[in-house]
Amino acid sequence: MSIFSGKKQIKKKRALLTKEAETFIQVHYVRDRQSQNYLYNALKLKDDPDRDACNEWYIINGNPETYPAIILRYLDDKRTSIETLTSKTGMDSNYIDNLKNDTNYVPAKGEAVAACLACKLNFEEARVLLEKSGYQLTNSSKEDLIVRYFLLNKLYSTSDLNYVLETICNVKLKDL
Repeated sequence: MSIFSGKKQIKKKRALLTKEAETFIQVHYVRDRQSQNYLYNALKLKDDPDRDACNEWYIINGNPETYPAIILRYLDDKRTSIETLTSKTGMDSNYIDNLKNDTNYVPAKGEAVAACLACKLNFEEARVLLEKSGYQLTNSSKEDLIVRYFLLNKLYSTSDLNYVLETICNVKLKDL
């Protein structure tokens, strides 16, 4: 296999991801938060195994409340090293220092999303982590819907996410 065929496959894959993300946005995007559609989109399913497993994980792990405590527990639980986290997310040593030494550290939204991807969190785990960090993934933001699409489909590549975000919204993950 030549290097060019690999690049073509990546390009095809990213084009498909972009098309699927655009479709996801069309289905889920809510322009007006006051509309009846928004109220429907805010409902939670009665039985959600991922939500139940996430709630159980928090109970078992002593209900960590801060971003550093939660992400360090996830790293341990998923057997992911801090070095892997930094290499997958492209974060620098300041981020790691803050994570280890500042119990009240609140990351930027893009950093928190990148950490969710690096830890391969499912949508519910990522939603709770982002919520505890002061962020939400809303149906009224195309960027949030793209992140949600990636999490729901267990697509954990930050480079693919950046490509789709740039193509559709002209923004990168670090700028969220």
